[in-house]
Amino acid sequence: MYLWVSALAAASQLMGALVIAVVGAETPLWWPLAGGSICLAAWILLRSQRLPWQWVDHGILGAASLIVSVQLATQEGPLTADTLFGCVFLLLAGFSILPLPQAMLYVAAVLSAVGVALLVHGGPYSLFWNLALAGLLTAHLSTFGRNISIERAETRAFEALANTDTLTGLENRRAMLSRVQAAFTDEAGAAVLLIDIDRFKRINDHFGHDVGDRVLRDVAVRLEQVVGVTGHVARWGGEEFLVLVPGGRDAQVLSEELVQRVRAQQVDAGITVTVSVGGAARSEVTSLEDWLRLADARLYAAKEHGRDRAELASPALRDVLRTTVN
Repeated sequence: MYLWVSALAAASQLMGALVIAVVGAETPLWWPLAGGSICLAAWILLRSQRLPWQWVDHGILGAASLIVSVQLATQEGPLTADTLFGCVFLLLAGFSILPLPQAMLYVAAVLSAVGVALLVHGGPYSLFWNLALAGLLTAHLSTFGRNISIERAETRAFEALANTDTLTGLENRRAMLSRVQAAFTDEAGAAVLLIDIDRFKRINDHFGHDVGDRVLRDVAVRLEQVVGVTGHVARWGGEEFLVLVPGGRDAQVLSEELVQRVRAQQVDAGITVTVSVGGAARSEVTSLEDWLRLADARLYAAKEHGRDRAELASPALRDVLRTTVN
């Protein structure tokens, strides 16, 4: 968005310079040329990402302040609307870029410079009062906007906390359940993989819960690396994780890669960790509950047949439902 704004600002300033050159307006040609150059430089710096955007902000404010100062100093005759517009821009930029106390001092300096220019060059003194009113309105809107931004940031932070597992940094069961519900409705080709760390209780009992926590974090990292940005990983509870596989991706291949990647790397204390995986495709079931129940049954089957493996075919849903009913 910032790139678009700076690009449009540069284009509008340079277009204004072209109009002045063609029509021959009273506004000095260097004013829009200087403004356009600043906006174009900001666009280049933002696109290259060589400087933090906050530095670019302060650079724009400093350059604009210099241009308006030169305008006021070289003004011949009464102040014009162009100069007033430049001052209004400084007010808006000051409150947008600077912390509130510094912005208030900056605005006071701008108003003082305009007042001196009016005394020296003349002009309607209503410009000063209108500019002061614009400053007050800008201060009000800026303060209101910052409060809204803070409230929204706090809301997003609370939502993130509510949806994040604090130990692993993954999404928690609550967040993943919402994703699975949406996928059940919208993605016929999706699949879920339920993953359990093999003999995790022994790790906790033998090495302690600190090592157990490190194992959970390490497995979470490996799962995210394998799944990548096209899927989603969550801590489902305890030592279980759930992976939502989008349609178009081979769940069988992914599950085998997950098992191999976890087994391939040791964690602290020379522990080799393995996982068992049970998976189910969306096309196999007619309800969300059956989807998760089938994946859980296949996870149990993977553990029953030796662990450190993935099971995505057996048992069938009818056998799971028959067992559940009995």
